[in-house]
Amino acid sequence: MENINKKPKVMVLGTFHMRYTPDLHRVDFDNLLSSKRQEEIRKVVNGLKNYNPTKIAVEVVKENDNLINKEYQQYINGQLELKVDEIHQFGFRTAAELEHKNIYAVDWMESVGNRAISQVFDWVKIEQPDLYNLIDEKYRSKLQLNLDDRGIFELVCNYNEEQFIKKQHEMYMQVARIGKGTEYVGIDWVRWWYQRNLIIYSNLAQITNSSSDRTLLIIGAAHVYLISQFLRESGLFEVVSVNDYLK
Repeated sequence: MENINKKPKVMVLGTFHMRYTPDLHRVDFDNLLSSKRQEEIRKVVNGLKNYNPTKIAVEVVKENDNLINKEYQQYINGQLELKVDEIHQFGFRTAAELEHKNIYAVDWMESVGNRAISQVFDWVKIEQPDLYNLIDEKYRSKLQLNLDDRGIFELVCNYNEEQFIKKQHEMYMQVARIGKGTEYVGIDWVRWWYQRNLIIYSNLAQITNSSSDRTLLIIGAAHVYLISQFLRESGLFEVVSVNDYLK
């Protein structure tokens, strides 16, 4: 009989995007298919397998669940070469080696009439240059990590350290200050950011529906703070530290 007092576990792996995305900060990297980088990726996958997830969720919009699972089935049937993509390199590998039948798309990316983050920064650079410089120098430059100084495994560990996670969220609180008078330019984007992460949380809650579930979410590191907060504050889940399994 299932223990109703036992909370299902969720581990949120914050990672860098191996493909191009219009994020506030990105990682510069070399050939991730080289033997050296593949060994580093293997080390991350081994750590994720130590957690022994029962379900793996990825940063793909929910509408594309069938599409990403079609790719996953092609991969486990030997019909697909892994792309340079964290969903493939971390998600597909871990799920296949644990013999999962499918993975779960949980993201949301619809517009709600908001400004894009690039538009917010174009505005603040002209209208509030001091705030722009603060965000750029204190946050964006400090959060810009690369593989020249560390390997993929170390980089992923850095992204999941509490101090780094808090620093990312702190930057978005500075973005919320962008604007003048009743023109809330930064909040126009931040409200979308909160909505996106709340929807990801809701989608995670839908698939993490048994006390024996051990869900793994693989997602850009900027999401870790809010999604973990929503999971904890729900009172329904135990949030597991990534670095307990990677280190």
